[in-house]
Amino acid sequence: MLRDQAMNAYDALITDGDLRLTLVVLRSLARKNIEAVVGAESKRALSFFSKSCKRMLLYPSPKDNSTEFLIAVQNTLHRTKFRVLFPIGEWTIFPISKIRDRIPRRTKLPLPPHETLEKTLDKELTFRLAIKDGIPTPETYFVRSLRELKAISEKVKYPAVIKPRWSWVWNRGKALFRRPSYVNSAGELLSVYEVIHRDFPFPLIQEYIPGTNYSVATLYCNSQLKAICGIKVYRAMPVTGGNSVYRESVELDPAMKKYALQLLEALDWYGIAEIEFRVDSRDHIPKLMEINGRFWGSLEVAVAAGVDFPYLLYCLATDSEVRPVLSYRKGVKCRWFGGDVQHLLSVLKGVSNGASLQWPSRLRTLIDFLKFYEKGLMYDSLCCDDPMPFFSSIYAITSERALFTGKIKKFEF
Repeated sequence: MLRDQAMNAYDALITDGDLRLTLVVLRSLARKNIEAVVGAESKRALSFFSKSCKRMLLYPSPKDNSTEFLIAVQNTLHRTKFRVLFPIGEWTIFPISKIRDRIPRRTKLPLPPHETLEKTLDKELTFRLAIKDGIPTPETYFVRSLRELKAISEKVKYPAVIKPRWSWVWNRGKALFRRPSYVNSAGELLSVYEVIHRDFPFPLIQEYIPGTNYSVATLYCNSQLKAICGIKVYRAMPVTGGNSVYRESVELDPAMKKYALQLLEALDWYGIAEIEFRVDSRDHIPKLMEINGRFWGSLEVAVAAGVDFPYLLYCLATDSEVRPVLSYRKGVKCRWFGGDVQHLLSVLKGVSNGASLQWPSRLRTLIDFLKFYEKGLMYDSLCCDDPMPFFSSIYAITSERALFTGKIKKFEF
């Protein structure tokens, strides 16, 4: 339960205070004087160092024990009034979505229906829908039994990608995570597939697409586009595709925009979504990579470009007016410095699994990394009047002090 806070009311409860995304959401709401409580499993969570964080909530780890986490969240919402609940990480969104009928009606959950959300979390459902609607995708094989696997392994073009249907799965309340794996031969595909299949049943098999990643960030309501931002990814971690570490707001390719909106309209989408494409360097066609029905890694560049997705989603959840934001500043660049360091080290080390993948030049990557200042460049989490989150990993010892400065009030169960 919430000690000495049971009669209070707050505008928002935000989960996953350790994520950079949560800090972006928190700061966005704070700029609009929206009072939020931030939840996390650790006192050292990134958002707890921000001056925008006035109240914090410690809860059991959603990854280690989802049952205890959900009980804690339910108790919090029943004892304290919140207008909106913002689950941020996939490991909190999916469990909370499943028990949405146990959340008080006074608290809005700005997510699409659970069945719709599942179509984005399950990549097989995502790609079946895209293929049905004529949206370009990598050549994809859906495995129905391990007997089919050998025949498929002889058809696939190599290198190939083994992509788990779900990035996160739960086993006895614990969350397991798996990224795609890359293979060079039929024998390698068979052995790697069986390993992945044990915890992530029947992953997809896809051709590897060389090229550049783009994101189409959107806000939808009642099949109407309310906000959009195009983002180009220059560097990511892992290098072959993952969290963007250096990106820029750009004008969207018309075909890419058309495919993204077509997919969301087919889903009758509600809320935020990021649709990822890779422009194939062989034929220059944008091909679908995935849909994220949540806040995405490059959120900060979209907000900096003038599309304040967290605040717009809050307005949508509370039935406030949402004026469409369909234009934004181009050329805004954002860099996640910690991730960029990891990217540099990975490039210098070389391909870890030996797959024949598109790989950046070591010299070019080092030169680009050393460009610490560029026109329009910002750094994730770094804010001149709120610098502590950016430096918190360096000054970890201050995490204990922050709890006792009197600036952050602590909630406990």
